[in-house]
Amino acid sequence: MSTDNDLTVNETATPRPKPEAGAELGLGLVTDHAYVMRWTRRRSWRGMTIADRDELPATKPTAAALHLGQAVFDSLKAYRMADGSIAVYRPDSHIKRLNNAARRMALPQVDFDRVWFAIRRLVELDAAWLPQQPGAALHLRCLLAGNGTTLEVAPAEECLFTVLASPVGRPTQPDAPTRAMVVDGYTRAWPGGTGDINAVGNQGQGLVPREIAANYGYDHVLWVGGEPQRRVQQVGAMNVFFVIDGVLTTPTLDGTLLPGITRDSVIKLARDAGTRVDERPIELAEVLAGISDGRITECFGTGTAEGVVSISGLGYQAEEYRLPAGTAVASGYRDLLDGVRDGSLVDRFGWMRRLTEVSTVNA
Repeated sequence: MSTDNDLTVNETATPRPKPEAGAELGLGLVTDHAYVMRWTRRRSWRGMTIADRDELPATKPTAAALHLGQAVFDSLKAYRMADGSIAVYRPDSHIKRLNNAARRMALPQVDFDRVWFAIRRLVELDAAWLPQQPGAALHLRCLLAGNGTTLEVAPAEECLFTVLASPVGRPTQPDAPTRAMVVDGYTRAWPGGTGDINAVGNQGQGLVPREIAANYGYDHVLWVGGEPQRRVQQVGAMNVFFVIDGVLTTPTLDGTLLPGITRDSVIKLARDAGTRVDERPIELAEVLAGISDGRITECFGTGTAEGVVSISGLGYQAEEYRLPAGTAVASGYRDLLDGVRDGSLVDRFGWMRRLTEVSTVNA
């Protein structure tokens, strides 16, 4: 056991087998260790510990996370750089987004410096789990969950914050054909709801529509609002971009879609290069007509887990709307982000935070 400031580290006595080189990786494996800290209204955060992932405290059967859905999460990634060092992509932005979600769900704020210190130690401890192949990463899942001992409909009196790590490969094969479908009768989010945060219930309520889309051979659900205009929100858990009349266009952040970190990165890279970006409401009717008449030449999704994913076709009411074969725009941003993350391109925005970096930077 070792103690760094107020962080206690208990290394596992039973290390698990690491994935073999070249193995296909998703989110099915979790590394040896995990981080946890507890919060109570009276004592704030305490008990900061890294230990064997199976020895962490569990939520109680009366936990607010289970009964009220009072829980939020965020995911970030650690990458191996060209010089051999390990860096995390935009951790400041991810923890800021987590805190915004916590505020919406009446959960306590977490301190970035404390969490960043713990993430650095966790990744250092389980660095052998980080795959060597290009584009691979350690997927870091942060979960803030209301705990408690009562069944009251009220903000939790105690909470758990945990960080788990999972080795993952390259998010998707470059330009692999990916298709999305509008599933009528299901709505992901609405104004004033929680569509703009990573609330645990946002994922669960999307499983049935996802299965319906999969039964028709589609990879994702194209989510649209329930209002008469049926505005486009997301594609699966990803933000969505269209190239409309040559302009990079994406739905505006109106409270019904997640403010994606990768979305923000693509917009910053585009504007830095002098590319026009329109953030505006986009109606489903405009998308379908634009594909049909050739005004929309490309569509792609962006997300932490998936990266930049080209969308080759959209399904709606038994019709298939096929996009042109070109994926130059999506491929360009994928290559730029890959270059920043592996250190082969200049990190103009300071997005990569090496494990040796201590000071906080702006999100």
